[in-house]
Amino acid sequence: MDPELNINLPVGPRLLGRWAAPVCAAVLCLFTSGCLSPLAKHVKAFSDASDLVITNSESAYRAANDLRSQEQITASVYAYEKNPSWNPYTDPRPLLTPEQLQARITVLNGLKTYAASLTALTGKPPADLDSAASGVGANLEALNTSVATDLSNSVPNIPVMDSSVQNGVSTAVKALGEYLIAKKVKGSLPAITQKMNPSIATVCEFLNSDIVVLRRQADADYLQLSTDQDGFIRHNLAALGPEQTRAEIRILLTIVSQQKANDLLLSKLQKSLHTLELTHQALAAAAQGNNPASLQQNIALLVAAGEDLGNYYNTLQTAATSTTTSTSTAVPAVKQ
Repeated sequence: MDPELNINLPVGPRLLGRWAAPVCAAVLCLFTSGCLSPLAKHVKAFSDASDLVITNSESAYRAANDLRSQEQITASVYAYEKNPSWNPYTDPRPLLTPEQLQARITVLNGLKTYAASLTALTGKPPADLDSAASGVGANLEALNTSVATDLSNSVPNIPVMDSSVQNGVSTAVKALGEYLIAKKVKGSLPAITQKMNPSIATVCEFLNSDIVVLRRQADADYLQLSTDQDGFIRHNLAALGPEQTRAEIRILLTIVSQQKANDLLLSKLQKSLHTLELTHQALAAAAQGNNPASLQQNIALLVAAGEDLGNYYNTLQTAATSTTTSTSTAVPAVKQ
């Protein structure tokens, strides 16, 4: 009986007055084929930054789910001792079922493909855009019919998604899917970003509210686990002996460390998705000729958030490998 926590991660200012005419001329230039468009560069930068954020977000979701699974394995040691009817098939519960995790990946892939599609409105689209858009769009349309279940989670005692949230998310997912299937890459960037902005905002805000629930549950799980480990040590001090006591205290400190690491991972994920929402809003405004400097600033923040999330995920991956190879495997003594 080993309560060791063994974690394996998966892999600017407004321009007024005499500047109004030059600004209007510049905006007109952005949408004519004979003029090099600064906005086209920003659209490409937005697409690249979105790809970075969403790729790392997918990894963060998988990592958080894996952390929960590993925590449940350790927690099961204590649950087995306390609960005579404990069932290994039903009692350990994931943070997200495979279907729920895949639903979030599907939504994230939709956002990524949408961002890539915008480059076709101002420049050369990716070679495989049409086929990718069709496939991702079809997946989103399928998800539209099961939002209430597949975009819920496995956290105990969480109310079922209410009808207003369900309808809002379902409508946003469907709109994103329909856009990708229709391949509206010949449309106007101002019109498309303006039309899609509410859907992008709804999806990002839902994912953020979802992460709030996941963070709260993870914190409660780790707190209970650290409480159980502390109680085990104090109840068995005489039987454990000095060396085993030290090993168990190290495990307790590992649990607390992983609690903090997991929460920080989810908070960085939350920040990245929120920044994505704000950056798309700035893109839609810039496409209308409103405050393009804000778009550049938001893209920079989006890149920084994506890099920060990726760097932290890689740090966790390295730390997990080190923990796995160095943590004591001594078996705790049986309670007296």
